[in-house]
Amino acid sequence: SDLKNPVCSFHYTWDTDKNEGIAMLQTINGTAVHIPLHPLGIAGELDFMSDMEPTHYSINAENDNSVALIDVIIDRVILDVDGAQRSGAMMLGQMNDTIIASKGFSNDSAAKQLPQVEFERPSAPEGA
Repeated sequence: SDLKNPVCSFHYTWDTDKNEGIAMLQTINGTAVHIPLHPLGIAGELDFMSDMEPTHYSINAENDNSVALIDVIIDRVILDVDGAQRSGAMMLGQMNDTIIASKGFSNDSAAKQLPQVEFERPSAPEGA
C-alpha cells in the first residue's frame, strides 16, 4: 500500500537582506513530521532540500479523519518556491525508489544536490 496523493504542509522563512532562510515539511496528511529543509544556495532560486538519512515515519494513509496509518521511509524532501508558484517532491524508500511530486515540479529539481557545507546538528550533551 503506497502513499497516494499526500497533502503536505510546508513552512518557510527567507530574509532577502541576508539571503538566508530555512523551510520545513510540517505535516503529511495531517501527521506531524517536522523535517527541516536547507537552502540549495543556487543564485536566483529559492529551493530547499532535506539533509537526512532515510527515516521511517508512520503517517495517516489519507488526508481525512480515518485512523489508518501507512509506514513510509522518507529519504529526501524538496521544496521549490518560484514567486507564487510552489512545488515539492518526496523521495521514498531506502534508495529513492519512489518519487512523489506535486503538479508543476520540475524533474531537474530532483537531480539537484545540497551544497557541500556542514549544517549544525544538535549533539548529545557530554556524558549522554
